[in-house]
Amino acid sequence: METIVINGRAIANAIREKLAVDVKNLASKNINPRMAVLHIGEDPASLSYTKSIQRISSKINIEVEVCKIEETTSSDFVIEKLKKLNENKKINGIIIQEPIPSHLKREDILSSISPFKDIDCMNPINLGRVMKGKFLFAPSTPLGVLKLLEYENINVEGKNVVIVGRSNIVGKPLANLLLIKGKGGNATVTVCHSRTRNLTSFTKMADIVVVAVGRPKLIEGNMVKPGSVVIDVGINDVLDSNGKHKLVGDVNFDSMKGIASYITPVPGGVGPVTTMMLLSNLIKSALIS
Repeated sequence: METIVINGRAIANAIREKLAVDVKNLASKNINPRMAVLHIGEDPASLSYTKSIQRISSKINIEVEVCKIEETTSSDFVIEKLKKLNENKKINGIIIQEPIPSHLKREDILSSISPFKDIDCMNPINLGRVMKGKFLFAPSTPLGVLKLLEYENINVEGKNVVIVGRSNIVGKPLANLLLIKGKGGNATVTVCHSRTRNLTSFTKMADIVVVAVGRPKLIEGNMVKPGSVVIDVGINDVLDSNGKHKLVGDVNFDSMKGIASYITPVPGGVGPVTTMMLLSNLIKSALIS
């Protein structure tokens, strides 16, 4: 069986071209989408992702304001900063980069993002709206997964989808999006996690497997059925045999060849499309703010 490797970068480029047209149309109406990115601390991966957002945004004339905050800050300081960004009419979207330091009141901070500017769906209000199936924004990574499937004409309706991972930013919201009645939904969804017994018995029955647990090469080729679609959301920094840093997913990519019908690589799979979904949410926010 031929295994098709989904080219996330090519899909992201196609989406970016469409978004560039949207931004140009908004500019003709004196609407200029602008997002604020909050950094608390100096996490290298977080800083790298912000630079990536800035680089891609600049290509389609979207402005990004980076707000760096010392890791030793207080929750009250962060909340006050968010309040000012909420009130700033020039800012259409706000995201907070992970990780948020453990000494801070995480839920209080996330709840302080205006639901109308919460373009990565971190506020519990927006997550609740995803649960109901009536929402303005959904988290960008689950949207990226759905967009990849859409571009490859992989229909999820009636399919058995197994999600490995139950986070609030990927697993849980993706499950709800896949369950929605209508286009892009109507799947039968099972959510597995670190406490799931006999994980292979679940992944083996899946037509589509989505893995987002942050454990390098957790899912092997012998854990999925022939012809299944495998979407790898994981990004793990590991050392190769030469002691050099290398990014790998939660799926053993090489073991899937000849077994999976489609698979996403890491890097170059879900990640680039996720960024486009974030910018798409920003454009939506610009239209209502």
